[in-house]
Amino acid sequence: MANPAEKPARRRGTAAEEARLAIEKAEADGVARSDMTLRMTLRDVSELKRDPKVATEDISFLGGAMTYLGVFVEPGGVTVSDLDRGDSGFRRGAAAEAAAAAAAPKPKKAASKKKAAAEG
Repeated sequence: MANPAEKPARRRGTAAEEARLAIEKAEADGVARSDMTLRMTLRDVSELKRDPKVATEDISFLGGAMTYLGVFVEPGGVTVSDLDRGDSGFRRGAAAEAAAAAAAPKPKKAASKKKAAAEG
C-alpha cells in the first residue's frame, strides 16, 4: 500500500516542458543560463524544433548553434536528455569535435624500403 505522505510520480511532459522546468529550477538555484547546456537526445531535439507550443522567441539558431530559452543545446551524444549546470567536466562541442575527428581521412603509411625494393 502506498504511503499517503509520498508524492505521486510526476508525469513526463514534452521535451520543451521538461527543458523549461529544468532551466527554471537551475536558475532558481542560482545558476546562470550562460553556464547551462541542454544535452538532448536527437529525438528530443527534433521534438523541440517541431513543437507548436514553443514560441519563436524561445528558440534560436544563430551562428549554427541552437539555443532554447537562452541555453545552448548540445544535440546527440546522450541516451537521456539532461541539463548540465556547468559544474561537471562536460565541454560544449566535444561530441561534434569527436565526430569530425572520426570522419576525417587517416593518413596512409609510407611503403617500407624493403617492400618498395621488392616491388621495383
